[in-house]
Amino acid sequence: MGRQRSTKFEISRYSFSDFVLYGSFLISYFFISNIFLDVTFLNLTPNRLEALDFPFYVDSSSVTLVADIFSAIISILLVIGFYMLQKGNLSPYRTDISIQVLAIIAFLPLVSYFFFHIMWLRQTDASWEFDFSIMDEIAGWQISNEWPFETTFQDTRWKFYQIGVINSVRVVLFSIFFSTILGVIVGVLRLSKNKLLSNLAKIYVDLFRNVPLVAQLFFVSVWFLTTLEPFREIQNNNFLGWFYWSNRGFVFPHLEFSNSSLFFLAILLILGSRIYFRFTERISTPKETTSAFSLKRPLIGLGPKKEPIIVDSLYSFALISIIYSVFNVVSWEYKFTLSGLVSWSDHYSIFVFGSLLMVLSMRYNRKLDEDGLNKFTESQILNSQVNPLHVRLVIFLLSIILIYLSLSIEKPNLITEKNGEELSWGLWKFEEGTFESVSSVFLVLMMGLTLYTSAQISEVVRGSIQALPVGQVEASVSLGLSSYQRLSLIILPQALRSMIPSLTNQYLNCWKNSSLAILVGFTDFYAILNTVVNNAGNAVAIFAIILLTYQAGSLVISAVMNDINQNVTKVKI
Repeated sequence: MGRQRSTKFEISRYSFSDFVLYGSFLISYFFISNIFLDVTFLNLTPNRLEALDFPFYVDSSSVTLVADIFSAIISILLVIGFYMLQKGNLSPYRTDISIQVLAIIAFLPLVSYFFFHIMWLRQTDASWEFDFSIMDEIAGWQISNEWPFETTFQDTRWKFYQIGVINSVRVVLFSIFFSTILGVIVGVLRLSKNKLLSNLAKIYVDLFRNVPLVAQLFFVSVWFLTTLEPFREIQNNNFLGWFYWSNRGFVFPHLEFSNSSLFFLAILLILGSRIYFRFTERISTPKETTSAFSLKRPLIGLGPKKEPIIVDSLYSFALISIIYSVFNVVSWEYKFTLSGLVSWSDHYSIFVFGSLLMVLSMRYNRKLDEDGLNKFTESQILNSQVNPLHVRLVIFLLSIILIYLSLSIEKPNLITEKNGEELSWGLWKFEEGTFESVSSVFLVLMMGLTLYTSAQISEVVRGSIQALPVGQVEASVSLGLSSYQRLSLIILPQALRSMIPSLTNQYLNCWKNSSLAILVGFTDFYAILNTVVNNAGNAVAIFAIILLTYQAGSLVISAVMNDINQNVTKVKI
C-alpha cells in the first residue's frame, strides 16, 4: 500500500509540474506575442493603410482586443501541439510535420510584425520602396574581374550582378576545395607521433584560427603584392613563355575549343560506355522488389533491367546539358533547334534543367541501390573474352585524343615593341586572344579564405578521428596495415560520418565570409550590389537580393552536403 501511495504521489507531482510548465509557457508566450501583434494590427488601421490595397482593416479602438484574441489562440494552439508531441503517439512523419507547423505558428507574430511594418514604411519613406526595376537601369561604371563576360558602360546592373555571382561562386569553390585538402592534412598531422609535425600543425591552427579573417586578408594582400615583382619584370618571371607572374596576378595560355563536335563526341563516348558497362555488369536476377507504383520509382513498370538503364541515360543527359550550358556561360556559341520548336540557346534554363534532372536521377539511383537493382558482377562484359580493363583503357585514350583534337592552345604573346620601338613597362600588354589570367585580388581572397577555413576544418578532422574507438585502430594494426592504409581504409572513412555536419557549417561560413571580398577589391556580387546601393539609393530591394543570394547559396551547399551525408551513413537520430 505504501508503494501505491508513493506511485500515485509521483504521478500527481509529475502532472502538476507539467501543468506549471505549460502554464508558464502559455502566459510568457501570450505577453510576448501580444506585443508584436499589437503593433502589427496597428499597421492595419485605416489611417495607416492609406493607399495599401488590403481587403480588410482593423478599427483603431479594437486593436488591443484583436491582438489579445489572436495571441490567446496562437498560445493555446502551441500548448496543445507541444502536449501532443510529448505524448509521443504520432508517427515520425507526422512528428516532423507537426514540428514545422508549430514553428511557423510560433514565429507568426514576429513575421507579421516585420511584414506589415515594412508595408507601412513604404507609404511614409521613399527609401523603403521595394522596387527591383533599378537593376534594369544602365550601370554607367566599369568593373574589374569581369570573367567570363565583357561589360560596357551601357550594360544593366543585372549583368554586373551575374558577373558578381560567378566571381563569388568560383572563389568559394576553389577555397572549399583547397581548404578541405589542407585541413585534412593539418588535422591528421596534429595527431602524429612526430612531435615536430604535430607542433607545427598546432602552430598553424592557433595562428590562422585565432586571427580575424579581416586581418588575415590584409596581411596576405601585403605579402602577395610585396613579394611578387611588378609587371615590368614579367619578362624575367615566366616559365618558357607559357606562364607569367607578377603582382597583377598570373597569366597562362588561352584555351579554346576549335572543334566542338569532337569534344561532345568524346563526352558522348565516355557516357555511352558508362551506360553500356553498367548494363552488362548488372546482376540479372536482383532480389525481390515490389512491383507497385511509387513516387520514388515511377519507372518500376519497365522491369529490373530497363529501369536502371533509363535512369543512367537521364543522368548522362543531365550531365551533357550542364556541360552545354557552361559552354554558353563562358561565351562559346553553340545553339541548335529541335524541329524549329525548341531552342537551346537559353543556357541559364538549360543549366537549371540539367541540375534538377541530375539531382532527380541521383536520388533515383540511390533508391535502386537500396532495392538491390544496382548490384554488379565481377565483369561479364563481352562474355569475358575481352579484358574490360583493356576496353575501358581504349575508350579513355580515344576520348583524350578527341578532346585534344578539339582544343586550340594559344601561347601568351607579350607585346613590348611597337613600330620597332621598345615600349615602357607601363605600356606592355598581352595580345588579345592569346592568354587567360587570374587576378591578384582573386588569389588574395582565395588564399585568405583557404587559410582561415582550413584551420577550422583541421580541428573538425582531429576531433572526429579522436572520437573513434581505440579498438578500430588496434584492429587495423593487428591486421598488419601500414599507417597510410589505416588512415585511408579504416580511420578517415569512419570519421567522415561525424565530420560532415561540422564540415557543412564551415563551408557555409566560407560562402558567407566571401563578402569580405570588398576589402581586397575583388568584385563579388556583394561588392557590386553595395556599389549599386551607393549609386541608386534603394537599399531595401538591393539588400533583399543580397539576402536571397546568400540564402540560395547556403541551401545549395546544405543540399549537397546532406546528400553526401545520406550516402555516407544511414544512422538517424
